[in-house]
Amino acid sequence: QHKCSCSVQTETNLFFGCGRLAARFTYERLKPFNVFVRKCLPLDISYHRVDALRQLDTISKASSSLFVKFDEHINKVSREAMALFGNTTSRPEHMDTVLSELQKIASEVDNAAKTLQEKIASVSDKCTNEEELVISDALFRFPWFARRYLYMLTSAWNEKLSAAGQAIVAMKKISSSASNRNDSMSSNVPLGASDQNDELHEGMRRLRQLREVYSSYNITDITTVIPTIPGTGNQKAQIEYDDDFDDHDAAVVDLNETVDADVLASRRRLQSEEKSKTKGSAETIPNTSVTAKVTPGGAVKSAITRFFNRGGHESDPYIVDLGIFNEGRPRLEPGVNGIIIPVVDEQFSTSIAYSLSSKEYARQFDEFSKAEPTTSEPGTTPGVSAEHGALSTGQQDLPPTGRNAFKDSKTPSGSSSIRDKEGIERRILVRNKSHVKHTFRDFDEKGNNLCKFVVTTYWATQFHAVREAFLTPSGSKNDSFVYPPGMSVEQGYVQSLSASYSWAASGGKSGASFARTADDRFVIKHISKTELQMFLECAPAYFEYLSKVFFHGLPTVLCKVVGVYTISFHNRVTGKRSMEQVAVMQNIFCKKKITKTFDLKGSLRGRFAALIQNAKYSGSNAGSSRVSDAASAKGKGTGEKGSENEDSAGTTGGEDTEKPVRSGRTLLDGDFLEFTAGRPMPMNDRAKAVFHMSILNDTLFLSIINVLDYSILVGIDEENNELVVGIIDFMRQYDILKQMERVGKSLPMVVGSEAPTIIQPPLYKARFTNAMERYFMTVPSKWTTI
Repeated sequence: QHKCSCSVQTETNLFFGCGRLAARFTYERLKPFNVFVRKCLPLDISYHRVDALRQLDTISKASSSLFVKFDEHINKVSREAMALFGNTTSRPEHMDTVLSELQKIASEVDNAAKTLQEKIASVSDKCTNEEELVISDALFRFPWFARRYLYMLTSAWNEKLSAAGQAIVAMKKISSSASNRNDSMSSNVPLGASDQNDELHEGMRRLRQLREVYSSYNITDITTVIPTIPGTGNQKAQIEYDDDFDDHDAAVVDLNETVDADVLASRRRLQSEEKSKTKGSAETIPNTSVTAKVTPGGAVKSAITRFFNRGGHESDPYIVDLGIFNEGRPRLEPGVNGIIIPVVDEQFSTSIAYSLSSKEYARQFDEFSKAEPTTSEPGTTPGVSAEHGALSTGQQDLPPTGRNAFKDSKTPSGSSSIRDKEGIERRILVRNKSHVKHTFRDFDEKGNNLCKFVVTTYWATQFHAVREAFLTPSGSKNDSFVYPPGMSVEQGYVQSLSASYSWAASGGKSGASFARTADDRFVIKHISKTELQMFLECAPAYFEYLSKVFFHGLPTVLCKVVGVYTISFHNRVTGKRSMEQVAVMQNIFCKKKITKTFDLKGSLRGRFAALIQNAKYSGSNAGSSRVSDAASAKGKGTGEKGSENEDSAGTTGGEDTEKPVRSGRTLLDGDFLEFTAGRPMPMNDRAKAVFHMSILNDTLFLSIINVLDYSILVGIDEENNELVVGIIDFMRQYDILKQMERVGKSLPMVVGSEAPTIIQPPLYKARFTNAMERYFMTVPSKWTTI
C-alpha cells in the first residue's frame, strides 16, 4: 500500500532472461491483517433503546386486547347476575353489592387503559426523540415495570371477579333450591341451604376484604405499588420447608429404619423451626441432621400425592387469562431501587440478574466489602510465586478507561465506595472468599410456594471489580458503547443478563450447552462441577493476572470471565428441578461481522471439522447451523471426557449456533491450513508483535496454574481487515483424569503419528506457541526495522 517506484509493488508477473535461459516470477499482493483483542465491553445503548421500543409496542397491543377481554367478561358476568332476578325490586342486597363492584371494576378498566396508553406513548416519544446520551436507564426498565404493574392490577381485578363469581354461584344454588321447594315442605330448610348460605357469605366477605385492601391504593396510577398478596401478608412468612439443594453429607442414616418422605419432611420442618428461632433467619434454611432414610416407596408416594394435588386444581371460570403478563414471575419482590427483573426458569441468566439486583445480595455484598481485606503482595500471584516475573509488558499501552469507568461505578447497594483505579485494584487482589448465596421464592396470590431459586455468586467482590475494569467504555470519541445517565457498570451488566436465549449446542460427549445475552455482550457457558472447583481454586491467580493486564499493561488475548455462578431451581407446579454451574464471559465477536471462524489448538490429529461432524452426525447435514460467540463457537465438552477432538466426536458443537453475520461453522487446525494453502496468515508487524507477546504471557500463566486443553478462537472480519482473537476454555487442569486420558490415547499411537492434544501443560504450552508462529507471519512495511 506504500507508494514506491519499484515495479514489484504493482506487477504480478516479472520475466528475467540471461542468454538462452528465461525465468518468470509471479507475485501476489498481500493485505496483512490487524489484530483485534476485546479490552472493554460496555453497554450498547442503541440496542436497548430499540428493544425498549419493541417491548413497549408489544405491551401496548397486548394490554389493549386484555382490557377488551375484561370489558367483555365483566358485561357477561353482569348479564348472568341480572338474569337471576327479573326486576330490581326482587333483587337481594347481596346482588346489588356484586353489580356495584362489577361496575366499579369496569370503570377502573377504562381509566387504566387510558392512563397506560398515555404513559407508553410518552415514554416511547422520549426513547425516539432524545439523544442516546440523554436517555435515562429508567426508560430501559420501564417496560418490565409496566408489565408487572399490569399483572398486579389485573390480578386484583381477577380476585374481585372470582369473589363475585363465588357469590353469584351461591345465589344461583339458593334460587334453584327455592324454586324446587315443595309447598308442603315450605317450612323446612331445604337440603344444603346452610352450605349455600355459607358459600354466599364467604364470597361477600372476600369482596369486602378486597375492597378494604385496595381502598387505600389508587390502582389506576401506574406509579402505585400494589400489594403482592392481597390480604394474606402473614402467609408469605410461613414458608413450607423443603430440602431442595441442601447438603446432607454429614447426615447420620439408619439403614434399618424406613420412614415415609412426608414424615421425614415434617421432622425436618420442626427441626428447622426450632433453629430458626435462634438464628432469626426466614430465608436461609439450615442443614439438619437426618435421622432416617427416605425409602424409594416413600419418595414415590410423595411424588404421586403432589402430582394428583396439582392435577386436581380447577380453573376459575370467572377470571380472565392474563396472557403474556403472567410471564417472568412478576410476583417476585422488586430489587434495589424498585428495579424489576423478569425470571424465566430455563434462562439461568435471568436468575443471576435478579439475584444481583436484589436487596439480600446488596446486604451480603456490603458485609464482604466492609470486611478487612487481605491482599496479595504486589506483583506476586497467589499460588504462582515469582515465576510471573517472566511475563512481558512490552510496548503496549494501558487499556484506555473512560471517565465513566470509575465515576459512575457503584456497589449494588448504591453506596459511594472507592471509585479510583487503586481501589478497584485493591478489591481485585483481595484473597478473602466472598461467595454470596441468595435464596428466593415465588408465591401465588394465596401465598403458596410455586418455585424456589438458589443462586450462588462466587468471588462476588472480586468479580465486581473485574467488571468495573473491563466493562467500561474505552473513552474513544468513536466508541458507540456508553452508559446512560444514572446507570453504573454493574447495572449495565444486570441489564444485559436480564434477557438471553439458548440453542441446541452439541457439546461433545459431555453435552455442554451455551446461552448468549440478547444484546450479544456475554456468553453463558455451562461448566461441570470439576471445572467449577478447579477455577475457584485458581481464582486468586486469575484475578492477579487480570490486575496486571488492566493496571500494568500486560498484553493478553484471554477471553475474560466476568462471573461464575451456581443456579438451582425447583418448580413445585411442574415438579421440575435443575442445578447448573455457569461462567459468564465476554463475547469477543460482539458487534463484529465474522465471515470465518477457526478454533486452533496447535495439533493436527483429527483436527478437521468435516471429519468430526461426519463422525458425530453420521453423515447428516451438520453445516446448517451458524457460529455464535467467543466461547460457544468452540462448544467443546466441559466434563472429564470429550476434551480431545480426535477422539471426542463433535467437540466443536458450540459452533452450531445462530448468528446471521457469521460463518456457517467453526473450522479447526487442519481446515485453517487448507484455507491458507499451507502458508501463514499475514499480519502487520506491530499486530504480530503484540499477538506474539500476548500468546507467550497467556500460555505461561496457564502453564503455571497447570491448565491445558485451551485453544484460541480466530474470527476473520473482512470488512475491517481484522483478526478477532481470544483464548477460550481455560478451566481444565491437568488432573489424574487428564493423565489417564493422555496415557489411554497414547497407547494405540503408531510411530510417526501426531501426538494427542492432551499432554503435560509445559509441553502443551510449547506446542501451542510454536503452532501460532507457524500459523501467522509478519509482513514488513517500510517502517519495519531489519
